[in-house]
Amino acid sequence: MRKRIERLFTLFLLAIVSNLFAQTDIDRLEPYHPALMDSRFTLDLDSYYFVAENKFYSFKPGFVYGLGKRHAMGIAVPVVHSIFSGDFAGFENTTGIGDMKFFYHGVAYQSKDPLGLQRITATFEATAPTGNARLGRGTGAWVYKPGIVVAIRPDEAFHLFPSLNFQISSARLNSLGGGDGVPDLDNPDLNDQLKVISMSLPATFVLDSWSGWVSLHPEYIHTFVEDTYFLFLRLDLGKMIGTNTSASLQITKFIAGQPRLETWIKFRLNFFLGNTGR
Repeated sequence: MRKRIERLFTLFLLAIVSNLFAQTDIDRLEPYHPALMDSRFTLDLDSYYFVAENKFYSFKPGFVYGLGKRHAMGIAVPVVHSIFSGDFAGFENTTGIGDMKFFYHGVAYQSKDPLGLQRITATFEATAPTGNARLGRGTGAWVYKPGIVVAIRPDEAFHLFPSLNFQISSARLNSLGGGDGVPDLDNPDLNDQLKVISMSLPATFVLDSWSGWVSLHPEYIHTFVEDTYFLFLRLDLGKMIGTNTSASLQITKFIAGQPRLETWIKFRLNFFLGNTGR
């Protein structure tokens, strides 16, 4: 009886270990891909620190619905907390609903080769002005962000994701270029329309033995309204923490250009729904 219990206990431990550290899960789900196509629940915790000592925090749950690895659409509803460094009649420290985000991804090209060019994905993101712009919880206008993501795999453990995005607003808004579309906490008054182009080249190393990944994301941003640029560098550390769950930490640092957003820290959880075929 004792040996049977020990055998069952050993099998139970093996099942847990294989579930937490299965090397195939990260290859199957590709949680490091900037244009994920799988159905999942998401949770983002963001902290933005600006040069003028303003701070912006966001708790953003979301849901993504994927259709056969070719299409994906999603929504995220943030709860934000903004801290102004100036005196704005008691509105320097407020919490509430921020600007809701909607997005769509569509695969324009998918390769069957294991290496080389893997996929070309068209992306579109729309941010609705649901947050209060005067209190620093929203921008006060619709913001649209069309773009394209190219996936290249030079090696089994090395991925490149060159990306190009445009960001435009429907009207004047309380936001400036180089701030990831978050409100301008220096001044709650409306600024000009947003007209921004950004280019990035994420380089990702997949660590199968750890079921994780490490990424470096250099990003160049140019705003046409102010005719200035921003250069950021982002470090990603991520890991599968279950068969269908991934966690990552993203740290973005200002490198050069117009000083505005100094540091951006994001903690992200993905809860994938089932085993969708590729």
